[in-house]
Amino acid sequence: MSDVRDMRMQDKKQKEKEIIRLQESVNRENDETAEKTNRFLTGEKIFCINLMGSPGSGKTAFIEGLTPYIKPSEMAVIQGDLESDIDKKRLQKKKILAYQINTHGGCHLNAFMVADAVRKLKLRGKKYLVIENVGNLVCPAGIPLGQHINALVSSTAEGTDKPRKYDIMFMDADLIAISKYDLRAAVGFRERQYVKDIRRVNKKAQIIKTSIKDRKTFASAAKYIISTRNALLG
Repeated sequence: MSDVRDMRMQDKKQKEKEIIRLQESVNRENDETAEKTNRFLTGEKIFCINLMGSPGSGKTAFIEGLTPYIKPSEMAVIQGDLESDIDKKRLQKKKILAYQINTHGGCHLNAFMVADAVRKLKLRGKKYLVIENVGNLVCPAGIPLGQHINALVSSTAEGTDKPRKYDIMFMDADLIAISKYDLRAAVGFRERQYVKDIRRVNKKAQIIKTSIKDRKTFASAAKYIISTRNALLG
């Protein structure tokens, strides 16, 4: 019996090692693909934003809010969702070039999906590529896609505790938009605590407040994106 248990334990350890090696290989290939995409976009002077946030946080509304300040003709969007092309159609109404990726259950986009979309999109003349990731506050964290910056949309309606609960998402963000800011009083949003919790894990992120009730609130986000692009790509 002891020999049988030993053999089973060895088989289990061997399978675990194989799984770890496979995961390391997938991660390495993803990162290499992301680097190639980033080099291509940099060479074409296309500034790439990985836009993340939970379902309903306002990611698509964020992109729409940029259009008074960044010409739709200068933008392209890779739209990630489990199913449907609802948000893609919204963006197309704004005259934004959009490409749909449906993951059919996958909780985030990966570099291979993005690279394929970049090959298929007609990006000539574009200055900005927004990757609207699948709505999720866990899976997209730390996954390179070829982006220059990470942007996170988190609404007041989601609650004050999100930076504490999902600190990894906030940790890597360069730009954080507090969306649905007009609802802050109604939902009991505690802004001071929220910002304090962000600063505990991320000292550098640009934090802005946005509301679709006031389109001017997106001006700061657009200014940050434009200035960061110009500093990086010229």
